[in-house]
Amino acid sequence: VKQAGLEDALSDESIAEEVSAPEAGELSKDLEKMGPTFIKLAQLLSTRADILPVPYLEALARLQDDVEPFSFKEVEEIVTEELGVRLSKAFTNFEAQPVAAASLGQVHRAQMRDGREVVVKVQRPGIRELVLKDLEILQGIAEFLDNHTETGRRYEFSKILAELRKSLLRELDYSQEARHLITFNRNFREFERIVVPMPVEDYSTTRILTMDFIEGKKITALSPLALMDLDGYQLAENFFALTSSKSSLTASSMLIRIREISS
Repeated sequence: VKQAGLEDALSDESIAEEVSAPEAGELSKDLEKMGPTFIKLAQLLSTRADILPVPYLEALARLQDDVEPFSFKEVEEIVTEELGVRLSKAFTNFEAQPVAAASLGQVHRAQMRDGREVVVKVQRPGIRELVLKDLEILQGIAEFLDNHTETGRRYEFSKILAELRKSLLRELDYSQEARHLITFNRNFREFERIVVPMPVEDYSTTRILTMDFIEGKKITALSPLALMDLDGYQLAENFFALTSSKSSLTASSMLIRIREISS
């Protein structure tokens, strides 16, 4: 933090205005190397314009949560332990290569015995224990800063950490995410252009989440021509409905697909 110039930027607003993008970028890279807890902390801080100068906000917002996947052997062990049956008994097909891998878990495509196409999110081995250990360390640092520094008293880092802890523990409980998916399906049935995957409850636990596979693209991946075909007003209304929900479901937990509605 000190090397990246953040210490001075937090304590002196005039210095904050002079912070360069490279300095902010270095802090972003350092936090990424420190692991999932610090990546999530960076993402949280990227929303705090009241604390950080613009170069830091921009650098931290770009921080990626993409990491190397863990082994398929570990995936098999976790699924077997959580479901109580061998992976080959639970699914007719289960792709060894994940379609996405993040710091807390990874996602695999699979097919159930009844032919249903699904994706299975599997929590990274030992990640809960690692996150709790990191949070304990950060808690000690936050309390020290709040009690012994002017910067800490001004920004109340312990409160920021409490928000981070709540968010991370929520993300690590896949059974809670499954319940939110069910709630979202019920609450947003009237929005025809919002598609929420339904969880397979018998195949979901706190560490694995099985849900419908839904084909789609991120809006940011659409071409300019495709974007012109979207109903911007309808899209904005749908997103407002989602973000206004009191559910703790995160954006990364749900696929929103824009589809054509037959007349």
